[in-house]
Amino acid sequence: MRTFLILIRVQLLALLHSLAPRTRSGRSGGCLIIGSYVLLCLLGVFYLALTGVSLMSLGLADAIPAFAVVMGAVGGVVFTFLKANGTLFGLTDFDLVMSLPISRRTVVASRVAALYASAIFLGLVLGGPMWAIYLLLVNSTPMAVVSCLISLLLAPAIPTAIAIFAAFGVAALASRFRHANLAYIIISLVAFAALFIGVYGFSFSSNMSGHEATMQQLESGLALASDLIGIAWPPARWIALACTKGSLVALVAFVAASIAVPALALEVMQRFYLNINAALSASVHRRALSGSELRRRSGEHTAPFAALMRKELQTLLGIPSYAFNCLFGYLLMLIIAVALSVVGLEDFLASGALNGIEMDAATYREAASGIANALPWVFVFCAIASPSAACSVSMEGKAAWICASAPLPMRTILGAKLAANAVPMGVTLLVSALILLVTGQVDFLHAVSILVTAFGLFYAMVNVGLGIDAREPNFSWTSPNEVVKRSKPINVTVIGGMVLSFTGLFGAPALSLTVAPAAGLALNLVAGIIGIVAGHLRFTRTCKDARLYTN
Repeated sequence: MRTFLILIRVQLLALLHSLAPRTRSGRSGGCLIIGSYVLLCLLGVFYLALTGVSLMSLGLADAIPAFAVVMGAVGGVVFTFLKANGTLFGLTDFDLVMSLPISRRTVVASRVAALYASAIFLGLVLGGPMWAIYLLLVNSTPMAVVSCLISLLLAPAIPTAIAIFAAFGVAALASRFRHANLAYIIISLVAFAALFIGVYGFSFSSNMSGHEATMQQLESGLALASDLIGIAWPPARWIALACTKGSLVALVAFVAASIAVPALALEVMQRFYLNINAALSASVHRRALSGSELRRRSGEHTAPFAALMRKELQTLLGIPSYAFNCLFGYLLMLIIAVALSVVGLEDFLASGALNGIEMDAATYREAASGIANALPWVFVFCAIASPSAACSVSMEGKAAWICASAPLPMRTILGAKLAANAVPMGVTLLVSALILLVTGQVDFLHAVSILVTAFGLFYAMVNVGLGIDAREPNFSWTSPNEVVKRSKPINVTVIGGMVLSFTGLFGAPALSLTVAPAAGLALNLVAGIIGIVAGHLRFTRTCKDARLYTN
């Protein structure tokens, strides 16, 4: 047992380190990351508690336990799916771990337990608020309290076990196909886009239908969701019956299933653990090049800048976490442009969908110039959400010596990293602006403003991030997430970009309404031009001061 507890402690510390690793900025960087997580948790708790109140106000209070069980399980499923590969499978130190004088069952159990403990914590954050609303405002009988406590502990058990096997399946599939990562990225981005479009589509149709129709749609949708949850996930129905009907049989069934399924999964996992990891290791291969292909490639000549730029794009598309965090902004810009073109900017604004503000069409037509001058700052926000160049130096990792040994000037190396981000961004913004221009949603000057403003502010901020990364590269990371999600360059770029985008989002319309529409347009264009100039100056300074390959 002591060995088991030590292994769990090691795994939990490893997971915590992956979420908030030590940074070169010291404790301040760690505090910033922890503060961000706390803020996200508080926002999630608020909205989930609000969801519980909404269910109660719609007469669906009895459905709250089922929703709470599902929410308590969802976070654990996502976390387990993302972390199982590296925590349980595909270990970099697999030989060392398996050579320890510890039984295989203990090793597997400790790693599964660490994932399960993380799932319980996420379940408390996601399911706890709804349970609190239910116990405080609906039903606080002893059976309901006991069901709540058991649910918070056991709700993630079965989903976590399923997610572990699903993670192995995806890892095994990805290891067998040359472009599996790219397919996985594309499918995931499409899924996120579909979710975004679905949520916005419901919100827009609700705003267009009026308050009474919205409430009817919401009530019927939540009632249908409650029924589907009960059918698709029996443990949620069992907890609901235990809370609302006081069914002891349902509670026992929930406990038995939540213990039996993970126990069976653990036994299967530990029995086939060596075979599973051996299969993953054996499947990691590189396609051998034939002699003719080697001769053909050796005869090709590519300019160093183009070759480095291609390498940066391949790195971006070859690491799922890198791609997820740096590609969705591109997709979101195209979605916004197409959505506004299909719906129509005037109808979108008249629907009250903008921040929930209810205004009629006539009022929006009077303020059309202000709204048109605010639109480029929406694209600024999306553009700065895709700063792949800001962490591109650190992404070299242990292979940094390759570029260090290349007889190339610093401007060529850093320029390729910047171009791999700036060129696709410029193309995406150009396409988005053309879509809005061709469909008549904006005039020529406002289309130019979208391109210049968004690209200029993006270019300035991504060069700030690239400069920080070039001065203080992190080549010792063990997971790309340390660089992509929690590094100083990314935090500075994204947070600074958000401040700029929200400032312009309110400043440009205010200037348009108080002074003149041309003043707001001029502000956008000048801000974009200043951003391009500032970004270029920053890049020039970075090329002089960078120490890319020294730690």
